[in-house]
Amino acid sequence: MPNLKTKWNAAHLPKECVAINGERTEWSFDNVQGLVLDCTAGGDRIWKVRYRVKDGGKRIERKLPIGLLDPDARRRTGNEDAYLSPGQAKDRADDVLGAVRNGADPWLEKHKKEHEPKPEVLSVEAVYHEWLANPGRKRALSPRTHEEYERIFRLHVAPYLGRLPITALDRRTITEAVEKVRKATTDTGRDQRGLQATKALKLIRSFCGFAANKRDYIPRDPTIGIDLPVPEANPAGKQSRPPTNDELRQLWNEGPKIMTLAETRVLRLGILLGRRISEIAGARREDARLDYGVPHLFIPANRIGNKAKKDDAVPLPPLALGIIKEALGAGNDDAPLFVGASTRWTTSHALTDARRTWGWPGKSVRLHDSRTLVADHMASMGVPTELRSRTLHHTGDLRQLVNTTYSGPYDFMDQRLRALELWERRLLEIVDGRPATGERW
Repeated sequence: MPNLKTKWNAAHLPKECVAINGERTEWSFDNVQGLVLDCTAGGDRIWKVRYRVKDGGKRIERKLPIGLLDPDARRRTGNEDAYLSPGQAKDRADDVLGAVRNGADPWLEKHKKEHEPKPEVLSVEAVYHEWLANPGRKRALSPRTHEEYERIFRLHVAPYLGRLPITALDRRTITEAVEKVRKATTDTGRDQRGLQATKALKLIRSFCGFAANKRDYIPRDPTIGIDLPVPEANPAGKQSRPPTNDELRQLWNEGPKIMTLAETRVLRLGILLGRRISEIAGARREDARLDYGVPHLFIPANRIGNKAKKDDAVPLPPLALGIIKEALGAGNDDAPLFVGASTRWTTSHALTDARRTWGWPGKSVRLHDSRTLVADHMASMGVPTELRSRTLHHTGDLRQLVNTTYSGPYDFMDQRLRALELWERRLLEIVDGRPATGERW
């Protein structure tokens, strides 16, 4: 092929630098050592560096491709570094020839690198499981959080992305998958607004950040810049509420007619003690410590639902103490305290069924809302704020109190028992339909 020369211009090249007569043509340039522009019949214009090296006593010529001249090379190749302007090509050629003068053979090094075995590319599912089990996490995941991550991944991530290689994740792929989740989990008739899509994106963002920043599986986090598909806060405000006095009376008096005995015990203890339902439902028989100075239900730090992650002892007012004694007399020594309702879901579902059966209007009432109910009544009766926080084991408040006077699960037992007894008497007034006596702290 002809080897033609033309004037060099670092800003642009003459239009004649193309294939001649439909045949591949190489162009070299005055005063630019080693740089060649290879123009193919198909229209590609490839920058190459030409040099000679010794190989077995012979001098051989190499032509090392370093980039493309055409500006659309980035789009066609998917490589941000594919395009080289004339000035950039000249600088790159100088670097290559400098390495040759120092005894290197850049063409051979590139050839070896291209033929090296490529490392295994992990699937999205494999990276997720590695992230979930990551021993370098500052704080171990609680069983409940672990369970929730597994649920979200199994239902909303694995079906769309799980089998893809982690390197295949890009903004468009993730956005399309999350949109499918949003559509699948939106049901206006049941007030389901597709929030699972936001949870799925946040989970994807977590393990993609791990893959990019902790393991170098991918060069960057592909979720950067993707907006949450559904606002976390419901635009219509909080979608649950505590029960009214009439609803509380119906729940207490008529609930046992449609719930099991174990569900009724867990429900009533949740209302009496104001504790998270999983803290109560997960109780073991040895947690009922009735032979202490103040009979109490012990809640260990590792109990599911114990968000403060601190041991706690819940003093038992008379009604709660009676329920605990009934539960102890109903099961075997090796059984949970509440056989048949030992998970938070059992009694929660029973309440949902009861609420729908009775046709309660407005926003839904959840078991967790009993904590708000107890806190509101205690506040109205003058129970001090700090004591309400200790009694209900409010996580945020306890983090502050632990640095002052809070030291253990048995602190303020008498005061907490008095607060719960005050609430119990008010509760009985409500469920019996009696007027409030106005008793205060």
